[in-house]
Amino acid sequence: MKREGFKLLRLTRIKVLFIWILIVLGLYGIFGNWINKEIQRLFSKELLKPPKTPETQETIHLIAVSCGRPDHNGVRDLSKPMDQTITMLKSAAMFARSALHMHIFTEEDMMTLFSNEIASWPDRILLKVKYTVYALDYDKYIKKSLAEEWKKWYKPCGSYRLFTPLILKETTSAAIYADSDVVFIKPINELWAYLKEMKSHEVVAISPTAGHPLGGSKDNEYFISHPTGLFQINSGIMVMNFTRMLNTKWFLYRDIKDDHAEPLNYGSELLMKYYNRFKDVAEHDQKLLNIMFHYNPAIIKQLPCSWNFKNNFCRDESNICHDAELKGGAGAVHGIESSFFGTGNPTFRALYETFLRYNFESDWNEKILETFLRQLKATATGTFCETKASIIIEPLRKTLKDAEAFYEGLNIN
Repeated sequence: MKREGFKLLRLTRIKVLFIWILIVLGLYGIFGNWINKEIQRLFSKELLKPPKTPETQETIHLIAVSCGRPDHNGVRDLSKPMDQTITMLKSAAMFARSALHMHIFTEEDMMTLFSNEIASWPDRILLKVKYTVYALDYDKYIKKSLAEEWKKWYKPCGSYRLFTPLILKETTSAAIYADSDVVFIKPINELWAYLKEMKSHEVVAISPTAGHPLGGSKDNEYFISHPTGLFQINSGIMVMNFTRMLNTKWFLYRDIKDDHAEPLNYGSELLMKYYNRFKDVAEHDQKLLNIMFHYNPAIIKQLPCSWNFKNNFCRDESNICHDAELKGGAGAVHGIESSFFGTGNPTFRALYETFLRYNFESDWNEKILETFLRQLKATATGTFCETKASIIIEPLRKTLKDAEAFYEGLNIN
């Protein structure tokens, strides 16, 4: 009896198992396509996904313009402008917390040099960096007879930045322009955030060249009127909303002949009208922009001077950048007046040379902060900017700490 009962129980279990198999097969027949798609989706999501990427944010666009320039013997030098531009781009790329697209405008014989240099950067940087190198083409935007003149205007091809909204308008609605003699101390994301702080009528954010309002007349075409007082810009860093720049009507200068001139959209015609009128007094494109914003003061936003920290903010007690001294230090250091070179400003030179020599080694604190501090002690003790070096040191220390944690979170060697 026990043996027969055992057989009956085993047959019952087999029948139950068989019934369950039939049920599963039936359900698979009904839902098989959906199940296959879900398995494929999960497989591709979990096993085929690329390495963990930076924060999910919109891509930041950064513009650089770089050309060879004559040295003291009149020989065209490529190494110095290359070094400066790469150092600026390196500092932006290292600390960026999201995708960064770098747009580099240069001469044809420098294009491959830039491409090869950036392509050699480590994967943890290139994971979030895209770059495009463009050949300069002044002829497309101004008369051929003026092209060479504009290319040599003040510093080689610096004026080409004025055309970048026209060139990149189909690629992005906004971008940051930075001079080659800039080193970013804080993540460029913090600078990009000013796009959202602009009022609806503001098209660009640029820092004032001084840390205080300027004296003078508001009718002086070299000054821009602002509720806080008169100011001039330093265009070494510009946060540009291309859509607004190109769609806004810009007023022309007003004099007896052009008192009733119609406003124009931003473009070659507007630039040429201002250039032809003021070329005798605007020795560089920054001054031309000052004049343009003198007649269009409402459309410019003042960027804090901490994002364009220059040596004149630490050598002159009457010209202090309060945003840097009281609100978290410098965001970007601008080496105007060749302060990254020579012996005149060893603090700025130490910062530049630290980033120039940094080769993406893993020990951020030693290779950047400690190297900078050692060079300060060796070359800059007691000099005017070294006495305020904390404006650079403290934000750099925090940025390096945050950057290390950020890259560790990416799980990339």
